[in-house]
Amino acid sequence: MPIRHLKGGNIVLILADARFPERVMRSLERYGPVVPFASQGVVYESISGHPDIFLCPIPGGVVAAPNTPENILEALENNGTSLFLGKEPLGNAYPASARYNAFTGKGCLLHLFDITDEVIQAQTQGLEKIPVRQGYARCSLVEAGGLFITSDRGIEKALKQSGRETFYVDSSPIVLPAQPHGFFGGCTGVWGQQLFLAGSLGHFPEGENLQKALGDREVEIIELYEGPLWDGGSILFL
Repeated sequence: MPIRHLKGGNIVLILADARFPERVMRSLERYGPVVPFASQGVVYESISGHPDIFLCPIPGGVVAAPNTPENILEALENNGTSLFLGKEPLGNAYPASARYNAFTGKGCLLHLFDITDEVIQAQTQGLEKIPVRQGYARCSLVEAGGLFITSDRGIEKALKQSGRETFYVDSSPIVLPAQPHGFFGGCTGVWGQQLFLAGSLGHFPEGENLQKALGDREVEIIELYEGPLWDGGSILFL
């Protein structure tokens, strides 16, 4: 049963890394209330503000790590989100830092299932399970208009084997402070047929081809600022 639930709350809540460029945050505020995400001492610094490290959206709600910052849990409560508390806390280092970074969407759950928190598994029993070797699955993947865009070759292969359409992108130009590069999924947020990007595809080698692929699927691309793509651990619309 959901441990936290309030009725109402029809306004979309947006969770985004507090360290995103200021222009990204200002642009997001045009679409709804934004809650800057930050944590201390839970996971390593590069991903400490990443919503998709702490929260796993599932059909009908969200599974949250038990050591998710309290202000985030309160914001979700106040928004009327059905919230399920996970069993295992996040740890500072991988793989304990990736327990909740599973991807859910289009009828599937994709993750390294050796580390997936059992509450996520229990709450997604009706979804097709796609096993991969990448613990940071959601960071590495986004789905828009039925197209699965990933910066991980293993995820790409698994999705193709499941019969899904994929688009591979090179993650090397993506900014993630204190790391060699970020992941494409972490630069994005999806609301309906809109794909939000923390950055511009003009800075991205596959940008033109990706724009065409998404345009063919009637997906609107919303670039939140004109700079390089910035991995903030996904932009969550809840």
